[in-house]
Amino acid sequence: MKRYVSNFVKEKELLTIGESTFRSSIGLPLQLTYTSLIICTKGNAVVSVNFKNYLLKANDVLVLAEDYVTIIQRASNDFNAFYCLVDKTLAAEIAYDLPNQLFLYLNKYPFARPRGLEISLLYGWIDALKNIKNSCTPHQHIMYRNHLQNFFLKMAATVSFENLNLEKQYSRKEMLSWNFWELIGKYSNKERNVAFYAEKLHITPYYLSQITKDFLNDSPKGLIDRQVVLEIKTLLRTTEKSIKEIAEILNFEDTSYLARYFKRQTGITLTAYRK
Repeated sequence: MKRYVSNFVKEKELLTIGESTFRSSIGLPLQLTYTSLIICTKGNAVVSVNFKNYLLKANDVLVLAEDYVTIIQRASNDFNAFYCLVDKTLAAEIAYDLPNQLFLYLNKYPFARPRGLEISLLYGWIDALKNIKNSCTPHQHIMYRNHLQNFFLKMAATVSFENLNLEKQYSRKEMLSWNFWELIGKYSNKERNVAFYAEKLHITPYYLSQITKDFLNDSPKGLIDRQVVLEIKTLLRTTEKSIKEIAEILNFEDTSYLARYFKRQTGITLTAYRK
């Protein structure tokens, strides 16, 4: 029977941060959120991620997805780590402006070791995140998103994507999943039908559903809707366009349909979100 760490994810929040020795979790699979960061601040540990071992030393970073099998195999007596657990909704907003290649890279290489000036920048980033978490500003959600986007954009600027030999490193199913993700970014402002994307990939909607659940941890419709909602939010937040104009841009039949769609997906109205 699979057991999980009971004291890691304590409550449902957009973002949870903290520090831990993970002493009680050694040998057990960690229960992760949609996106999780573990940053070693002291000591060292051997961490297995999807059955591959990494030696985590001070300043090292792990970027983990919810479905990664992550087990701390052993740790030094002085091991301590900062963790940042990101909810699915916030993770989707963070990912919106990130390059797709970064997701491919992190899927293959979830481990990072900062060097030189990057180390002091990393701890400055952690301190700033703690400050945002402790603030009571009404803009906290936006600050979370921007701060975490900066982290991943900095990572994208420092890693090399040239080593990603996709044909050799990924199976056909994985490549179809990533190609589907790219198609969503390209066509979701006009197409919300799963069959459209399946046809583009030359597979059936059923097969597309199977592979996205295996590799992207969601249904095709769920992934499309997530992207469309982010498009709507971006237009509401960053432009003065009317609801009618937004409906036209995103190929909704009328404003009523757009309003119902957004309320069903988010639980709030278009007007309330824009305010």
